[in-house]
Amino acid sequence: MIHAPEHRPTEPRADGPRTPAGPPDSGVLVGVDLRGIQAYVYSGRRILDAVGRAALVAELTDTADPVHGVADLVPEDCLVLRDAGGALTVVLPDLSAARYFTARYTRRLRERAGELTPVVAFVPYGPRALPVPEEAVLPDVDTALAELPVRLRRARRHMSALHTPAHGYGITAVCSVSGAPAESVDSSRPLDDRAGVYERVAADVARARGIGRRWHRAHGDAWLTGADTAAGTPELALPMEVDRLGRDRGEVSRVAVVHLDVNGLGAILGGYRERAGDPGVPGSGAMAQRALSTRIAGLTEGLARVLVRAVAAAVRTGPGRRPVIPVTGGGGPITLDHEPPGPARLPVRPIVVAGDDLTVLCDARLALSMVRYALDWLDADPELVGDPEDPRVALHRALAAAHDADRPPGPPEPGTPAGGLPDGRTVVAADGRRHTTFVPTVGVGVAVQPVGAPLSLGYDLCEALCRLAKDRRAAAADSDPAAAGEHSVAWTTRFDGAGRILDRMERARRAEPARTALPMTGTAFNRFLDRYLSSDGLVADDDSRHRGWLVSALVPLLESGADPGPELARRARVTGRAASLPEGWTPGELLDAVGVMDLYTDPGLSGALDPRRPAGPRPRPPASGGGGDR
Repeated sequence: MIHAPEHRPTEPRADGPRTPAGPPDSGVLVGVDLRGIQAYVYSGRRILDAVGRAALVAELTDTADPVHGVADLVPEDCLVLRDAGGALTVVLPDLSAARYFTARYTRRLRERAGELTPVVAFVPYGPRALPVPEEAVLPDVDTALAELPVRLRRARRHMSALHTPAHGYGITAVCSVSGAPAESVDSSRPLDDRAGVYERVAADVARARGIGRRWHRAHGDAWLTGADTAAGTPELALPMEVDRLGRDRGEVSRVAVVHLDVNGLGAILGGYRERAGDPGVPGSGAMAQRALSTRIAGLTEGLARVLVRAVAAAVRTGPGRRPVIPVTGGGGPITLDHEPPGPARLPVRPIVVAGDDLTVLCDARLALSMVRYALDWLDADPELVGDPEDPRVALHRALAAAHDADRPPGPPEPGTPAGGLPDGRTVVAADGRRHTTFVPTVGVGVAVQPVGAPLSLGYDLCEALCRLAKDRRAAAADSDPAAAGEHSVAWTTRFDGAGRILDRMERARRAEPARTALPMTGTAFNRFLDRYLSSDGLVADDDSRHRGWLVSALVPLLESGADPGPELARRARVTGRAASLPEGWTPGELLDAVGVMDLYTDPGLSGALDPRRPAGPRPRPPASGGGGDR
């Protein structure tokens, strides 16, 4: 087995990366894409279930780990091009080897995570390759790699009988998570808080929770060891239960699911493959693309780590007091869950850190401030950060070097920009200084939901909003090139289904005047927070009467589309001064602000941990030992 240099961002490699010999001149490119990952990962209500299932998905595509991964399935004459994020791409010498590998891999998948559906495509290439039915043999591995997504999309349309749900016999005990037959008891989880009665779970749930505990320990050690904290702060830990994300245990609260996804990743990878590969070396483009994928995964992991560390740096405590995160805004201070002498649990937990995807669960009061910090971290000037081991600097320099290289002859590959790689984007800092960075922008979706609601609901909402934000950005970039250099953000505090929320948001955008400003660009999002939700914004003096007037009088007028002028004049006569509204307010932005004004808090994350500070190299988590899967 030959590996191009890449390793899992959240688990150490069991063996060091091997020097790639390059793909053979003839072979079969095999692509495996796992369907149903989101439904599988977020099917429960516990953080531990989501973390464990996300970790299991990662291990099912980890070809470097012989203990927990699938290294034992990969033959020595196989070149691994991708093994992350629920996708696996390998090069095998012929169709016979490809079919044998696929049979063994899908069997392992069915044994460990039968709810996932593998989608497999073969792309033979080279002069000695045999064709698959109704498909052409491609000339080289780079062409095959460009064709692979097309064949995977085609394969998704054809489901085999093995993927049809099979109804079984009646059972006496059901899994409290999946509804499948229960096979074991989880003694760490009381059922409905009843002492001595524990959850009955299926074997795959028990296995995922074992993996989740192992990954939870590894994450805590890697992300919190050495974090900057205030004097007197107790030991900090990441939570494993949703109701330990903030406020007192059992108190009514809301959590937010935040999903970030890199914009234009296909164009970036395709352009980089075209520009960084050597036309005289077959397969060099594929190897270059894999190296870039590793850097993007490092960027995602670095962002997850810095978000955790920024929240940790904002924690304050004192003698005889519980640790809190001091904030400004309507949400009040955020009290950490703490049962002395144990660790205090942070109100944030990255769930999925894979490829270009990052999903974070947090106390809803922190969500928008964390999004702002994430965008500031991505927008930092790589030259000022300086550290070549910082994932932003490493990615920026790799893309800049490929962009400035001599352009290859001939037209670019389909799906890439006219010049190959996208140009670097110009960022204007808060002090007015400008700089150029090749670090890509992201789309962000935020879904706020009550504690106890299924995590799958929150993920469906935030993923749909993220997709909407990315689509709006792409549409805007067609007419305004500057929009291509912007992040995009959307959020909702409703939880009545993704379809209804998107339809409602679309109607609000098309109303005259518009009743929402969502999705927002990154620049508009920062301006929105400063204008409406800062200490001198919408409710600067925490005036309850002004707040009541906004909600009971002004908001209904704006929602109905009526002219607010008469009401503003009446308010001025009653109070003796003009209505206290932010300068330059618009109906859409004001309605968006009122929806979150009692939820938003500013913990000063940038002051606690400067986003321009070098993140350093990716920490290597300690080996997890022989904990196994149960």
